[in-house]
Amino acid sequence: MSWIHGIVDFFCEILFGCRHYKQTRPFTLEHQTYKVCLDCGKQIYYSAERMTPLSARELRNLRAAQAGELRVVPLTAQLRRLVAAKSNKSNAAA
Repeated sequence: MSWIHGIVDFFCEILFGCRHYKQTRPFTLEHQTYKVCLDCGKQIYYSAERMTPLSARELRNLRAAQAGELRVVPLTAQLRRLVAAKSNKSNAAA
């Protein structure tokens, strides 16, 4: 019976990929915290503050910040007026 379970697991992994059930504890090396899947070896980046895996957006922002690509652009006077005008509008139906 265990060989049937093994075959089903094999085909599920081929179709759907690794589910990352077996993971190490969180590691922090070179200011990056991650867990490693013991089955496939993938690094799953992790938030040490919240103790949860990082979302795709958080991971992109982290990589952009480390590469120096994340820049804060100051608002010009014209953009400030545009933002202020949008914030004064009401979302209530008339």
